[in-house]
Amino acid sequence: MDRTARTRQLVGEDVFQKMRNLRVAVFGLGAVGSFATEALARCGIGYLRLIDFDTYNPTNLNRQIFALHSTLNLPKTHVAEQRVRDINPDCHLDIRNVFIDRNTINDLLQPDVDVVIDAIDCVASKLELIKTAKAQRIPFISSMGAGGRTQSDLIRMGDLFDVYNCPLAKVIRKRLRQSGIRSGVPCVYSVEKPRNKRAHDPKDADILPDDVRPRIPIGTISYLPGIFGLKLAQLALEIGVGNTIHLDN
Repeated sequence: MDRTARTRQLVGEDVFQKMRNLRVAVFGLGAVGSFATEALARCGIGYLRLIDFDTYNPTNLNRQIFALHSTLNLPKTHVAEQRVRDINPDCHLDIRNVFIDRNTINDLLQPDVDVVIDAIDCVASKLELIKTAKAQRIPFISSMGAGGRTQSDLIRMGDLFDVYNCPLAKVIRKRLRQSGIRSGVPCVYSVEKPRNKRAHDPKDADILPDDVRPRIPIGTISYLPGIFGLKLAQLALEIGVGNTIHLDN
């Protein structure tokens, strides 16, 4: 049996061929984005555009599937590229080691893709991606905050404007309203009230470009962001193949 046999057995040949032809862009290769990328690669996706500018550091080891002692200090895009090639050599990879902002977002969305996964944790970058994807009518699914939470049964999928108990969603919602967007932002989120235990040592702040405000990270558990990422992969597949992968074939 080949590496795709179990997938084809489950979803059927017609749906599997749609998956092979699917073009997905993953923005952000951290805890959420790395698990989404892994799942898509193992499903046999034919094209992945992987976007990040960061490198792996020791604090990533507790939750990011591509973070290993052997990959510390390496660019996340490089590590992701090597891993996907090792899983699915037939996947066409489009690697962009670029920071996501208003100056780069249009180029990062070209050429066209079928679905965008937003696994960005920088507010400014996340806003640019959501606004641009909506303006260009590109199907997308966003991740809200996975940090500070431990309960997987409280993960949900819905519209950003219906989300509660999520500080990140609150900020994004406010900024989007200022841009005239008041609905139509599908996302994965948690209804668990976050603990938001932040690091106090400035050295633990994420490294960002000089003109972007540093983020002091929130405490995270190993499994929660991964479940977010796997849910994003599921939803991206359902969007891309017409919401049919859960049906009998």
